[in-house]
Amino acid sequence: MPKNSTKPEKPTGARKVLHIVATVIGAIICILLIPIITVNLTLVVKSYQNPDEVPTFAGYAPLIVKSGSMSPAIEVDDLIFTKTVDTSTLKVGDVIGYTVKNSSGGVTVITHKIIAIEESGTGETLYRTKGDANNTQDESPVYPNQVLGLYFYRIAGAGVIADFMSKPLGMVLFVAIPLVLFLMYDVIRRMLFNKQEKAKQAQLAQELEMLRKAHEASAAQSENAPVASTPPQE
Repeated sequence: MPKNSTKPEKPTGARKVLHIVATVIGAIICILLIPIITVNLTLVVKSYQNPDEVPTFAGYAPLIVKSGSMSPAIEVDDLIFTKTVDTSTLKVGDVIGYTVKNSSGGVTVITHKIIAIEESGTGETLYRTKGDANNTQDESPVYPNQVLGLYFYRIAGAGVIADFMSKPLGMVLFVAIPLVLFLMYDVIRRMLFNKQEKAKQAQLAQELEMLRKAHEASAAQSENAPVASTPPQE
């Protein structure tokens, strides 16, 4: 009798593991990209809507350091963050970001340390500030309405990347292109997975059909087989 040929089983388990791993990686990429895109777009839109104000996101402001006045605590090209606080809670020693008008009509943010808290003739609170690396304190006092927020965190050297990403070319290279590539990868991955699933279903249907035909053939042979006669008993 000819031996039944059997096809080697495909490593469906390995494919499922790869599919799960790819899905997890895709989810992680989305988790990382979506906040970056959201924050970037929010800051860009706000900067265009209100060019005379520093854009913030949920009370937080990312700032790129352009001078070494707070060295060594804060260096040039660091990316620092300030958060909105109640100015009445500020104290000597706090590092704050505050705004001043610049020559172009916009605002510049200065991040310096509070060295004294005074009261004006009208009873309004004033903050005297100074950069750690500066020899003298800042010329003008800071009023509460100038305070952007309290400095609380920095990422050394990340200001270069943040500055580039805030520009159109940077957004295209670091946000748009990775997002498009990920979407293309996800679509292709799903198409391949669906194709493999359909192939598996077709193979399973073919095997079931072969079993059905084999069963029918076996049943037909059983019906056509001669019945053995028994000799009469005396």
